[in-house]
Amino acid sequence: MTANRNIASLTPVQLISYRKFVEAGIEQGHCGEFYAADEGRILGSEEFIDATIHRIGETARSNRAAKKKGLPVCEFEPERLVAAVERVCSIPREDFCGTSKSAPAIMAKEMLILIGLQMGASMKVLSEIIGISPSALSRRHDAARRKLRDNANTSKLASEIIRHYRSGE
Repeated sequence: MTANRNIASLTPVQLISYRKFVEAGIEQGHCGEFYAADEGRILGSEEFIDATIHRIGETARSNRAAKKKGLPVCEFEPERLVAAVERVCSIPREDFCGTSKSAPAIMAKEMLILIGLQMGASMKVLSEIIGISPSALSRRHDAARRKLRDNANTSKLASEIIRHYRSGE
């Protein structure tokens, strides 16, 4: 519906240009390089991805966060975090690393995402652990950050999970 409104507002010259653009694309057919993705983050050909990463630089999330806070840089340990979430939230990993939509499973999933990213995990690794797409993971991360900001109990839960993760309990 939005596309129709946008097209309807084009001038005749813009419509002609747009029609030529679409026809040229149809003549090219399907171009696989436009559907390639590197770790679900960058779309484009391999050369484009390499050039983009080189241009902007690839830095580890954990290194930035740790350096900013003056903390030592450490390696993310997924099994340790899953165990900490499982223990603190009192929910089996099959529930929050699966398709369960129960409130406790969603909360555990959001805590795993929030803390995992803080501890240096990549979105790709977390999405594989939890079994959701990177875009769904991003939405869950945003929801967890809102809950953390608005709810003292959520903040306490996150702190407890972090404590368990760091101690290895």
